[in-house]
Amino acid sequence: MDRYELCEEVEDHVRLHGDMYVEPKAMPYVSDRDPDGIAGQWQVNATVNANDKGYWISDRIALYQFKRAATLTTGAAPEPVSKGKKLTVKGKLSRASWKDLKYHGFGGQKVTVQFRKAGATSYKNVATVKSRASGSLSTTVTASAAGTWRWYFAGTGTTMKVISAGDSVKLG
Repeated sequence: MDRYELCEEVEDHVRLHGDMYVEPKAMPYVSDRDPDGIAGQWQVNATVNANDKGYWISDRIALYQFKRAATLTTGAAPEPVSKGKKLTVKGKLSRASWKDLKYHGFGGQKVTVQFRKAGATSYKNVATVKSRASGSLSTTVTASAAGTWRWYFAGTGTTMKVISAGDSVKLG
């Protein structure tokens, strides 16, 4: 933990809150291996040393998911499109690599294309596709109304959930 805040002080104990910041490339046991491999479930262990030389040790006091960041893009064409005609929705799913600190295509993942009709407040799932090895996505839909198209990725145990910005398409 890099920073602690005293949350509560009672007669015989205190409760601390902390934030942890991790630099995967700097972690000694992964520096010569794959730093992306540290993503996943982690456990928190604690040791507390008291002023009177007493101590307290506890393993597995909490679990948390350490996930890699992801990005998702959307592009729909043609714009405008005639009602009842085909529209292609493309995009790309990428996730961060801690090896080179860049984003790379994330293949083999289920990603859902969603549509929000003009004037509506929520999106509806239209189709689910698997991302190609490069992370690219593409599906063809029938244009039934003007509205906004976007991609939704639910995430994995090692990669965060991400929703792309929408691409609005008018009927012409």
